[in-house]
Amino acid sequence: MSPKRSRPVRLWRRVLRAARNLLLLFLVYLLLGATLPFAWNHPEVSEAYAASVAGTDFYDDTPGPERVALVETNQDALEARIQLITQAQERVILSTFDFHSDESGQDVLALLLDAAERGVQVQVLVDGVTGFLRMTGNPLFQALSAHPNAEIRQYNPPNLLAPWTLNGRLHDKYVIVDETGYLLGGRNTYDYFLGEYPTEHPSQDLEVFVYNTAGDEEQGSMAQLLDYFSSVWNSESCVTYCDDETLRQQGAVQEAAQQLENRFQWLQAAYPDAFTTVDYAAVTEEAGAIHLVSNPINVTVKEPQVLYTMTELMAAAEEEVVLHSPYAVCNQAMYDALERVAGSVPSFTLLLNGVANGDNLMASSDYLRNKGAILATGVTLYEYSGPVSDHGKSVTIDGKLAIIGSFNWDMRAAYLDTELMLVVSCPALAAELDAYTDGLLAQSRLCLDETEYVTPDGLELPEMSAGKAAVLWLLRGLTVPIRYLL
Repeated sequence: MSPKRSRPVRLWRRVLRAARNLLLLFLVYLLLGATLPFAWNHPEVSEAYAASVAGTDFYDDTPGPERVALVETNQDALEARIQLITQAQERVILSTFDFHSDESGQDVLALLLDAAERGVQVQVLVDGVTGFLRMTGNPLFQALSAHPNAEIRQYNPPNLLAPWTLNGRLHDKYVIVDETGYLLGGRNTYDYFLGEYPTEHPSQDLEVFVYNTAGDEEQGSMAQLLDYFSSVWNSESCVTYCDDETLRQQGAVQEAAQQLENRFQWLQAAYPDAFTTVDYAAVTEEAGAIHLVSNPINVTVKEPQVLYTMTELMAAAEEEVVLHSPYAVCNQAMYDALERVAGSVPSFTLLLNGVANGDNLMASSDYLRNKGAILATGVTLYEYSGPVSDHGKSVTIDGKLAIIGSFNWDMRAAYLDTELMLVVSCPALAAELDAYTDGLLAQSRLCLDETEYVTPDGLELPEMSAGKAAVLWLLRGLTVPIRYLL
């Protein structure tokens, strides 16, 4: 090769090497930026927040303007959404961590689009990462967002230039309709959690329905939740998705809108009872104080306000606490919290998924590695071994308080995500929640140590595939450096 021809080749190779090195440097920047800021930064709550918790009477049993009911099954959860949204007259708010356009996702989109067509203001708030993955280029979501009466906002969409923000996720799940009432719990908006549609990994979950008899958004927990929603919705972390009415002229979006209209008509035929007027007073229980507990909404490391409040309430129990979470991934502060409760309360039960039916491989692998540390806290540990994965998050205390929401007992929920738990002073709701968790415990194994169990007679344990077992074994070591992100 002549010198004249070899010089451009050498230059091109240098350019390729430089580009490769820049890419590698950027990947390292992403990796370190998304992980290191959270590795050791686990703050405590401020003295002011601690004082506010100490000064709150969570046990106030004076009947208030709000009534409550437990929503247990996925089918009931879907029908509750139909009932609420079809009765909306002024506003529907939906906040969710994950929103798919599968069967139940289309059900909800159809309900929301119909409400917008009726002149109802529709506001949808979704996590930015899942929103980016599910909504980008999806005409079904565009059909709703392009409607003049509807708006979708994403909390903290991915920004690769600021990787330290990537782990700030929106984990809240609730639906608010007018001043009538709201649903709040742990259900995402897709087939795992709503309806009885065939799905590969069905999950069971929990919600509480709060009915506002006063019809006034300035009273009770309705006011608390609306204030919280407004703070997130109007924050600089939220970005509007596809706010362009001209999208309605595009063929794919028009077809999607027609698909959702047809879906709404199908819902009317499939669930006629859900479209009838509901006497909410007849299906709810009188409640005393209801308090919304939330994490801060910034996208970086947060004060563990939900963790702190739950720990204080559990540690102050006189007789019994049942803590129900899909999984547990703890730092020392969270182990200390479990030990504190176990040392001060006569009966303290922790109910988690068994690894065979747990659907979070990362958290399950961490549990296999750290199960002994959980048992060492003194908690009575059960592994749910029923036919599906359990996704519920709840606490009952002394048959008086029922706490339901989105908070998993893990470091991500404690320090990284937005989270909500509703603390309800209502013995009737607490009894209903205790009955629900008793049903789960009847399908659970009592852990005597890391390998020994007491298994209820007749319980058919779920099988774990060899592939899943291999993945869990592999992840046990790989997740150690980043377990604070699980």
